[in-house]
Amino acid sequence: MRSSLRAIAPEVVITGIMLAVMLLLSVAFNLPIVAPSGGRAAFVGVHYLYPLIGVALLGISTFIAGKRDVAISFFIALPCYVAILFAHFNIKLWIPHINPVLYDEFYWKTDQMVRPIVDACIYVRENLFGFVTFESNFYMLSFIGLFYTSFLYHAMKTPAYFRTLVVAVLLVQSLGAIAYLVAPAVGPFIYERGIDPIVTPGQIGMLEFYRSSVTGGPEWLAQYGGAEFTAGLAAMPSLHAAGAFLFFLFAWKHGRILLPLYSAILFFILVTSIATRWHYVIDVPIGIVLAWGCLWLAERIVDVEKVETAEPVGYVVPATA
Repeated sequence: MRSSLRAIAPEVVITGIMLAVMLLLSVAFNLPIVAPSGGRAAFVGVHYLYPLIGVALLGISTFIAGKRDVAISFFIALPCYVAILFAHFNIKLWIPHINPVLYDEFYWKTDQMVRPIVDACIYVRENLFGFVTFESNFYMLSFIGLFYTSFLYHAMKTPAYFRTLVVAVLLVQSLGAIAYLVAPAVGPFIYERGIDPIVTPGQIGMLEFYRSSVTGGPEWLAQYGGAEFTAGLAAMPSLHAAGAFLFFLFAWKHGRILLPLYSAILFFILVTSIATRWHYVIDVPIGIVLAWGCLWLAERIVDVEKVETAEPVGYVVPATA
């Protein structure tokens, strides 16, 4: 498997597998594959397409700077990430139709067992991070900032490891979508309101969409799913925690200069994910374990040591500069 992944760009292989899984689930459960439309298309553009355009610009910059191997990795990663996000959000919409059993009651009980952690997160978000206004949407912006900074830093400073980072990010989005189906949950906001007044209306709207999807079935989803493309609810695991920890862990291994900033952002994201009641406490460590596992797998797929020492023979999508 490892040799075949290196013979073809591993990003392409991972993307192909993810799209195949999406198609199989669609056929097996008679579920519609939808694309973002209307206002949701604009939302996807702001939160996902624009960052991906940024990735393209980074690719152009690295190409101009002479790091052509890294630039090729950027340009391969770009369409692969778009395709994986497309599959990811479709699968997220399908969760109640594939596995209708919800584990919110169990997760809520675990929250009560560690209630001091929940209360501590609320206190920290309101006081230690009180200077960060809810209107700033810093939760999302800081996460996107980790994405940009990590890609740019490792493309320029540690190009031998850049492809490993790309593959790990793709794995988190792919395996994260599959993990949603194992023991799904809506989120603790169905039991108590979070502290962010900006987030609460969105949570209520997504819950209404979720209930309508359950009631209306695949036919309803085919009609309205595109307008709410990113409205799928899935608390377990926390992929924001997974992504933030992945970038932190990669910086720990290959970019220690980033750690002071990344530590603060990681802490903010973990605390906020619980304080806003998007996530149960248990969602966060599971997300962290997922990120750790994806990086471990990416390191073996890319196999940096062999890439660094191998003599170049023809063109096999380079992994180093």
